Amino acid sequence: MSAGRRTKEPPRAHQKGARRDDARGEQEPARRGGEDPAAGGLERASPRVLYLYEISKQLTRFESAERTAPSVLTTLARALPIRTALVLLEVPGRPGVKTIVWSAEGVGADRLQATRSHAATSYAYLTGAEATRPADLDGEPTATNAPSGQPAGAPRAEAEERGSFLVLPLVIDRGPIFGVLQIEGAARLEEPDLVFMNAVVNQLAIALDRQAIIDAKQAAAEAARAAAQRRQAEADEQRALAEALRQRYEALVDNLARSFVWEADARTLQVLYVSAQAEELLGYPRARWLAEPDFWSRCTEPDDRGELDQALRRTLAAERDQRCDHRCRTADGRVLWLHSGVHLVNDSAGAPRLQGVSMDVTPAKEVEARVREQLEFTRAVTGSIGEGVLAMDREGRITFFNPAAERLLGWTTEEVVGRRVQEVVQIRRADGTSVPDEDHPALRAIRTGEPVRSDEDVVSCRDRAPLHVSCTFAPLQRAGQVSGAVLVFRDIMDVKRAEQVQRLFAEVSAVLASSLDYAETVSSVTRLSVHALADLYFVDLVDENGRVERLEPTSADPAKQRLTERMEDFAQRPGRETPQAKVMRTGEPLLIPEITESAVGAAAHDPGHRGSLRAGGSGAVMVVPLVARGRTLGTLTFVTTEPSRRYSAADLAVAEEVARRAAMAVEHARLYQHAQRAIRTRDDFLAIVSHDLKNPLSAILTAAALLMRTLPADEQGAHDRRKAEVILLAAQRMLRIIGDLLDVAAIEAGRLSMEKRGHAAGALVRDAIEMEQALATQKHLVLEGEIRGGGGFEVLCDRERVLQVFANLIGNAIKFTAEGGAITVRAEPRGDEALFAVADTGAGIRADELPHIFDRFWQVAETARLGTGLGLTIAKGFVEALGGRIWAESQFGAGATLFFTLPLARPEGAAAG
Repeated sequence: MSAGRRTKEPPRAHQKGARRDDARGEQEPARRGGEDPAAGGLERASPRVLYLYEISKQLTRFESAERTAPSVLTTLARALPIRTALVLLEVPGRPGVKTIVWSAEGVGADRLQATRSHAATSYAYLTGAEATRPADLDGEPTATNAPSGQPAGAPRAEAEERGSFLVLPLVIDRGPIFGVLQIEGAARLEEPDLVFMNAVVNQLAIALDRQAIIDAKQAAAEAARAAAQRRQAEADEQRALAEALRQRYEALVDNLARSFVWEADARTLQVLYVSAQAEELLGYPRARWLAEPDFWSRCTEPDDRGELDQALRRTLAAERDQRCDHRCRTADGRVLWLHSGVHLVNDSAGAPRLQGVSMDVTPAKEVEARVREQLEFTRAVTGSIGEGVLAMDREGRITFFNPAAERLLGWTTEEVVGRRVQEVVQIRRADGTSVPDEDHPALRAIRTGEPVRSDEDVVSCRDRAPLHVSCTFAPLQRAGQVSGAVLVFRDIMDVKRAEQVQRLFAEVSAVLASSLDYAETVSSVTRLSVHALADLYFVDLVDENGRVERLEPTSADPAKQRLTERMEDFAQRPGRETPQAKVMRTGEPLLIPEITESAVGAAAHDPGHRGSLRAGGSGAVMVVPLVARGRTLGTLTFVTTEPSRRYSAADLAVAEEVARRAAMAVEHARLYQHAQRAIRTRDDFLAIVSHDLKNPLSAILTAAALLMRTLPADEQGAHDRRKAEVILLAAQRMLRIIGDLLDVAAIEAGRLSMEKRGHAAGALVRDAIEMEQALATQKHLVLEGEIRGGGGFEVLCDRERVLQVFANLIGNAIKFTAEGGAITVRAEPRGDEALFAVADTGAGIRADELPHIFDRFWQVAETARLGTGLGLTIAKGFVEALGGRIWAESQFGAGATLFFTLPLARPEGAAAG
């Protein structure tokens, strides 16, 4: 190996220094006293062999570059006259180079820095790299002692004199340069010096390379050993961790409360592992689980083996977790319910295994059985009642649904359990608006903890019309907390319908009593009925001449008014009998629960008429007769156009009752019309009688009075005067009877004229007593007056009419009071009216006769011949026409008292006030 083969030419400045050294070397033999240079080199060669041998031994004992290179440089400095020596050495795996420096004594720091820079530049030149920065040189001088024979204290000028540098690369064969050895000679170096240096460099390169190989091998071995140790430590740690995890796992699963963990081969179902709790729960040793291939099947109850086996097989086939409940027989013969969950896993070898957890759920199953029994009992109890019952949890989801609820709402238990109560029990208010979900009574009961009751709600049903219900939403309490709610409801459609019918009948009765115009009355009645019974109705009435008249049809919905325009399609045609005509003929109601094609065909006159009837849509029809006193007065026809509505027998019964009341109204109205016509005829007759009789009676009265005045005073004149007096009294009585008849007719016709003024009540009583005093004296009766309240009050009345009232009442009392009796006429103020009374001590009035004494022409049988029976009727008419009241009080055998009132007259200015 030769360092010279890899040596590049140093920089030009260095070559100039080398030529100067060569010039000094050529003059050296002369300065050495004429010695032969060759001979001098041989003399120096022998010690250098020793130095080379010493260096070889140092390199043989090579420990490290840091420890061996300085000793080699020191030996080299003894063999050659050098100022500085420097080794630059690459360090594998580190940037820059390692620098080892030797310097002779007295070499300054600047010189060393220049030496280091020269070495770096030379190294970069040799390797073809950029110049190594001084910062990359990390060495310091390692020796400061000069070699033997070299002056230790050389002058500073000599120490700083530019010397010659020899740079030799460190290289093996043709490999890469991994360092350089640079020496700075203190004197000229000869060729033997160069040979010596080359040998040293070769040995140093070999030693460094060998050491690098050894270091690399040692590093690799150390790294391998460290990696092995690390792997071993990691394996030990993993084993320790796995063991710890296993221990923790077993401690965990072995202490599970009433549960055990197991693992089995997925194909054979052989149990590979089972936790300790299995032995505690079932009583079988763990060894038996692992030893017997079919142990799971053997300890499972026969009825449940298929369920467990299917769950295990499904786990393997579907590769999804499975769960099942099954019973196991324990070693002591007990039966436990286990809930097993199974999971499929694959180990590194790809063998599938089943891992499972089995939990003892026997207490839960027993509770479930008790709950099921209680639920069946509850269902049996609630199934025997007519009310619907459903329960819900705190979230409003249905948990119980009894058969009555199924029947009423149209849902099955399977369909509703788990659903929100708002989806099943949809509530509408009485006005038809839907209740929002957040205001649902069930949720309100759960939210507030207070029951919610209602009899006005309408519940939507699944397959039928909405249902009127009476319902109660009551919260369920558990441990002081609301856990849900229960709904109890019942169908009150019949109750609501009965209420509606009663309300309808009451309204119909009120309407019937409000008018005597039969057409208006029937229209009002049917208008009330239409909302409850129909969408459309019409009335056919038979007049007194047998003609049928159809009143204006009416619709409950203005949008369906067009149907009323088509009622002519239902009119009778020649050769065809309409449903109305049939009902009039038979007197029997007709119910068409559904308008079918055959019904349309039966009622149609021709194809065009059939199309017109069919255009009315589907629905139902009821035709009921108007019958009174066995005579059919007409028909009522009710029509519904809603496809979902069908008439029933109950609807027909309501329609018949409405028709019966309407028929009575029609009959009464017609009778009233007949009576009105009769009254008008009577009034006309009375007017004629009063006109035709008054004139002759006036003439008779005048003639009788004249005759009585002109008759002579003899016996024959007295006899004739008595006859004239009889004629006068008879004519006066006939005149009074005609006057009473005219008064009654005027009262009933409402044409009674009154002239109201203020009159003193006391004066009226005194005048009335004075007028009747002669009759009372004639019958030996006491007739007296009694004025209370001072007598200074006035009444608003017609004086002549009031005196006639007094005359009728006092005359009636005189008629019924025996001789020696007494009659008292009283007057007193009572609030804003005056109370008058005529009391007698007669026989009194029987209780059954008392309500009739003011009726026309009514008389007590014992005294029927004594009057016309119109006196009290006229008195009642006068009093009521004056704004008062009249009545009678009597106890049979103890006399009677007739009372009447008149309004008090207001003082002057009271009206303005």
